[in-house]
Amino acid sequence: MESPTQTLRLLLLTDTAILGSGGSERFLRNLVANLPAEGFSVDVLQLAEPPAEARRVAGIDESRARLMYHPIDAVYGVRGLAAFRRVRERVVQRHYDIVQSHHEKSDLINAFLPRIAGVRRISNRRDMGFQKSGRVRALFRRANGRFDRIVAPASSIVDALVAGENANRARCLTIPNGVDTTRFVPADGPARARMRAALGFSADHLLIGCVASFTPVKQHEALIAAFAQVWARHPHAHLLLVGDGPLRATIDAQVRAMGLHEHVHMLGARADVENILPVLDVFALASSTEGMSNAILEAQACGVAVVATDVGGNAELIHQSTGILVPASMPQALARALCDLAEDDDRRDALAAAALRRVTREHSLAAMAAAYGRMYRELANGH
Repeated sequence: MESPTQTLRLLLLTDTAILGSGGSERFLRNLVANLPAEGFSVDVLQLAEPPAEARRVAGIDESRARLMYHPIDAVYGVRGLAAFRRVRERVVQRHYDIVQSHHEKSDLINAFLPRIAGVRRISNRRDMGFQKSGRVRALFRRANGRFDRIVAPASSIVDALVAGENANRARCLTIPNGVDTTRFVPADGPARARMRAALGFSADHLLIGCVASFTPVKQHEALIAAFAQVWARHPHAHLLLVGDGPLRATIDAQVRAMGLHEHVHMLGARADVENILPVLDVFALASSTEGMSNAILEAQACGVAVVATDVGGNAELIHQSTGILVPASMPQALARALCDLAEDDDRRDALAAAALRRVTREHSLAAMAAAYGRMYRELANGH
């Protein structure tokens, strides 16, 4: 049995490059940075190319984790099989006590590793499985039983896994995401004015913001359609879009076609999101699916009222007193909620204050990392 003082060797296997933008990437950086350095030896194997310097939104303390890259296409392709052999060899040689995978390719490699005494396998599910085809979902119904634990940040994800992928609920665990409440903090009046001025806005502007990758599930088209209705009632309104992705050019074309190019600002992937969120009046997220949104947590930690779609784990972050939930794919409902908050300063402030208190109390990085650490120890000790 492992002693609680022994160093556990942990392999984090993921489909994407963790120094790039995105919620799952941010989660892994936070996990690595907050696990006790004296208790864990961490390798991160990324099945992706290293991000170009211009697309890196963060760094990582290399004394906390060793970053490795093995880019693949299909998991069953030549490079996918090579990645499987690479991981298998290191697991057979007992380089690791825990292998934790994130996303479909990594999960399949992890699931079909040979069973080695003393090596525990964890699948970390970050979303509602929207990318899985029927064929892949059927494969996971077979693969899920090979994991010692399936962990997710929201209970809605676990419910979906049990209902749709035959996951054993007894092997599932919910550990909510944490947010860095020393980095993401509200700004006082003078600081907020300075930060707004640096972005080219004054106190008179109504600023609505969104931090999300330009991908189909984030539904920027619906957000822009809703913003057009807000702008019609509030000509001093501006929409700030932070992020990058394959649909950026499409969204830019939509903005220009609607004549909103002077009021919708595409800021790209940013490493200084903590300097943008506190200047907002409202944070908006129009996603068609979510796991547990780091973007919502960060906005709430910055003291910003949130309007989001009622999908996935959003309802676990937003209650009647901490924000507004609207149906997905209904721009008019989103626009009404945004206008309601734009026109009611007191309600906006009350929602923001209540959300800030809840995030501070329930979503610290220390609590998240401690929960993962306990899970690793319990599995390593055979519990």
